[in-house]
Amino acid sequence: MSDTFDLFVPEFSFTEIIKYEEVILKKSGMAKDNLELLLLLLQSHISVIPFKKIFDFLEEAEKEMEKIDIKDAPFIALALKLKIPIWSNDLHFKKQRKVKSFNTAEILSDFLS
Repeated sequence: MSDTFDLFVPEFSFTEIIKYEEVILKKSGMAKDNLELLLLLLQSHISVIPFKKIFDFLEEAEKEMEKIDIKDAPFIALALKLKIPIWSNDLHFKKQRKVKSFNTAEILSDFLS
């Protein structure tokens, strides 16, 4: 947890994490209590942006992501709205051309070294 970056997510992001809680627990080996604490910590460092704030950019984002992964269009819409890049290790963000994206290795080498 660092204040080096301002971090933002669309409002459904934490709901999605809860939706896949069992998968996350199984893959991570984390105890449920620890995951809940981690989510609280993350929520204190990440700004959640309401859907209505990115709605005007959603059509453009969906068009860009329709053949890549339409479910991630809200992240593109958010990046377009705020004029910021995306930080994700999901390779499909590199396939779109609307916003710059960085993976963790790139963040570490380009911004934190």
